Amino acid sequence: MKSMTILDMSWNKIEGYIPYSLGQLQLLQKMDLSSNKLTGIIPTQLGNLKRLVLLDLSHNYINGPIPETMSSLELLEYLLIDDNPIKARIPFFIGNLSKLKSVSFSGCGLFGSMPNIFSSLESLSALTLDNNNLSGPIPPTLGLLPNLDQLNISHNSLNGVLQLSDEFIVKLGRRLDVRRNSDLCISDDHSNNKNLSSYLEIPSCVARNGSFADRTPKDSAGINPTWYKSNISSSSTLLDLQVILFALVSYFILS
Repeated sequence: MKSMTILDMSWNKIEGYIPYSLGQLQLLQKMDLSSNKLTGIIPTQLGNLKRLVLLDLSHNYINGPIPETMSSLELLEYLLIDDNPIKARIPFFIGNLSKLKSVSFSGCGLFGSMPNIFSSLESLSALTLDNNNLSGPIPPTLGLLPNLDQLNISHNSLNGVLQLSDEFIVKLGRRLDVRRNSDLCISDDHSNNKNLSSYLEIPSCVARNGSFADRTPKDSAGINPTWYKSNISSSSTLLDLQVILFALVSYFILS
């Protein structure tokens, strides 16, 4: 049993906790427990699996946070935790797992900001953090990762200016998804701002903030300025005079 290198028990409707005894399988390279009904937390003993290359716990009912002991998984290339009620912050130790190629925390209830920990993961090719409660700006260093080919951070509460280069956006194409972040906008510095805004389905920062023509001008107290009232008043007076003149002309003609 201890010589096992692959453990695949996905799609088996397994219930209960993840056995801490799995931490004794120290030759294990692949562990796939996805698409079951597992509950509880991730055992700290999984940090003993120093040869683990793939860990897939997605589509279960596992709670967070992710144990710090997993920082020992220095050979890990695939970390897949999608669709679990983790409800914690992104663990900082992920930035130390330098061999990571794919990290996926879709629909895990993650909250807090996106830490600038991914910039050291030069092997990272796919990062999926959609459908969480992440907030704050998107780290611009993501666009500098040489092998990143898929980035999904849609359906969060990320905000600020999207500071990813045109080259990075074009390279990823549809594999870049930043939609449904209500306070995120695209910089006016992009060479083709209007097309990129439509393509990414996020507003340009100018459009989000509105323009002078779209708003009724107001003073600092939120009251219409004097010149605006004067224009309305002048227009109303002119209209009144026209009505009076029309009435007088009609009276003399009928007389």
